[in-house]
Amino acid sequence: LSGFPIVLAQQEFGSESEVAFEINKIEFQGNETFDDDELKNVIQSAETPSGFSKFLYRTFGEKLGSKPEYFDPETFSADRERLQAFYRDNGFYLTVIEGKSIVDTSGQAIDLLFIIQENKRSYIDSIAYEGLDDIPEELTSQLFKESLIYKGMPYETGETRAEINRVVRMLADHGYPVARFDGDSSKAYHQRFTSNNFFLVMKFIPGSRYLFGNVRINMDPPRRDITENIFLRQLDFQTGEIYSRNKTITSERNINRLGLFETARLEHLNISDSAQTSSIPIQIYARPRPRHELSPELIVSDENNALNFGVGLGYTIRNFLGDARIFNTRARARTQSIRELLRGDRFRDTTIIGGLDLEFSILQPYLFTRLLSGSWTTNLSIDKQNLYILSILRNKVGLSYHWATYSYAIFEWTLERVNPEILDPTLRGSILPTLREEEQPQFNSIFTLTLQRDKTNDIFSPTEGFFNSMTLEESGSLPKLIPALRGELPFTQYYKITLFGRWYRDLTSTRYNILALKAKAGYQNKYGASRFSDVRIPLNRRFFSGGSGSVRGWKARELGAMPDSLLPLGGNFILEGNVEMRIHYLRGYPDLGFIKLNNIWGVYFIDFGNVWDDIKDFKPRDISIAAGIGFRYETIFGPFRIDYGFRMYDPKEEVGRQTVFQKRFFGETLSDGVFHFGIGHAF
Repeated sequence: LSGFPIVLAQQEFGSESEVAFEINKIEFQGNETFDDDELKNVIQSAETPSGFSKFLYRTFGEKLGSKPEYFDPETFSADRERLQAFYRDNGFYLTVIEGKSIVDTSGQAIDLLFIIQENKRSYIDSIAYEGLDDIPEELTSQLFKESLIYKGMPYETGETRAEINRVVRMLADHGYPVARFDGDSSKAYHQRFTSNNFFLVMKFIPGSRYLFGNVRINMDPPRRDITENIFLRQLDFQTGEIYSRNKTITSERNINRLGLFETARLEHLNISDSAQTSSIPIQIYARPRPRHELSPELIVSDENNALNFGVGLGYTIRNFLGDARIFNTRARARTQSIRELLRGDRFRDTTIIGGLDLEFSILQPYLFTRLLSGSWTTNLSIDKQNLYILSILRNKVGLSYHWATYSYAIFEWTLERVNPEILDPTLRGSILPTLREEEQPQFNSIFTLTLQRDKTNDIFSPTEGFFNSMTLEESGSLPKLIPALRGELPFTQYYKITLFGRWYRDLTSTRYNILALKAKAGYQNKYGASRFSDVRIPLNRRFFSGGSGSVRGWKARELGAMPDSLLPLGGNFILEGNVEMRIHYLRGYPDLGFIKLNNIWGVYFIDFGNVWDDIKDFKPRDISIAAGIGFRYETIFGPFRIDYGFRMYDPKEEVGRQTVFQKRFFGETLSDGVFHFGIGHAF
């Protein structure tokens, strides 16, 4: 869009400007609409860093320090032009900017001053859209209803460009794939001598309206078991419908989500206004994954907030019995206690933590509609903790509904038989009544509903966005309503709610400094007849705190507001929060042998939280606090993580020794710290 030329002011330089002067300070006067930080981001001149930062630069380079910033007259002159352009783009067409430099010859430094006279801002008086007379009335109404610019708002070129892109995109999604903006016939009339406002005329050329044509599928190599219907039902359009560019994108995403293909893409021939047909044929190109796959596994995970190592073997059948169904079976063994196992300790030894799993699952990706998928999982597992073994037989049926672009609803019905066995005889003697309740085998019917919204920008290392979820869990209603399902084993009536959130912000816009936040709160309690019985909520459904994904000043499952003897039994109320600053210190550094220095990040963190036996036991003074530093090395399967956490506030310590300021920092606080290893970020 055309605009009005800006009045320029004379810039004053001293004769000393030819000498290399460091820029001591940059100031702005008269800027009422934009603050100094916004304007400093517009110009290229920058204030010279501190002496310490310059020392780091001379010693280690620009990755750890910052180079001195010197005055350059040409850059200074161009900065004034940049500021004028910035003001013009934001509706200030009469702004006058004067640049001055103040030289300190004794210190070889210079101060820069921009004197800004903003003057009257320009607004939009009226908007005319041309070229849209032949499109359907309902589409025209929608275009105008969702407009980004309107009469009376400041005239900003960025918002105007966004409005142009929005109209072209909406036309492409409603049958006009060749729609374009006619810049030559569009004008921004500046009423400089009257109101100083703008009258906008934006002309569009929609072109012909198109329909979706026939769909052709090209599979390489061909697979007879994968039928055309598997592709067609994942499409968000049908032949003969109005063409939509967005529907081709979402349809391609739907096909790739099946898990049957290495790659799948939708394409069509280039089209133009001169095309003789009103339909657009669609080509689907797909490369299927192997139908049968045997996959040995070497397991490294941070399950239960601790580093686990293990081995496994999986077998997958893709398109099992047709209909895009996927069958999986997995056998896995994991442990946190490799040293103890290598010296021959038995699995029942109280020093060993680990588990065995055997799982069979069937995934049905299309259930009545492409937005609904189903799963059926049978699992036999043995969960070995220090003081007990849980033998669990689980049968679970799940439904997943993709009800919005970034949102899912997941419903699960689980039949679960849990058989606990307490191993530590000393624990038996100290809390025998509690253990008698814990050792009862149970058979529970559990309903779970999870609502989640994921707008993070990366699976492994997000730098922007958020993830929120709410999980509601209920056990015991079905056997209570249908006595025939109870059997002889006891069951627990309980409810549970868990709220979880993660948030990410790139503080530098260059993926150098990432602020990450996490919060978790959960509560569960018995209801009905279970409130008055000795049956307890199963151990595998309790809350635990401490560990690599929790409060990192404590080891896994070693944090709790209850007595230490009851920590292995978990709690029924949890509250946790985490703050991380992730800094890409070695960005741009060359490889050091096989080590990619560019993949290394540093982390600083503060964690807080605890777990309580019941919500009525909650006291703010029981919230534990930890801090620490960490190391990340990015890999194709997520970052490898090392964290070192120490206790800032330990409510279980005796009065006078609870905070970090009441202990010897090196002799007690740091020496009692905890190292954590894991794969993937802590959250």
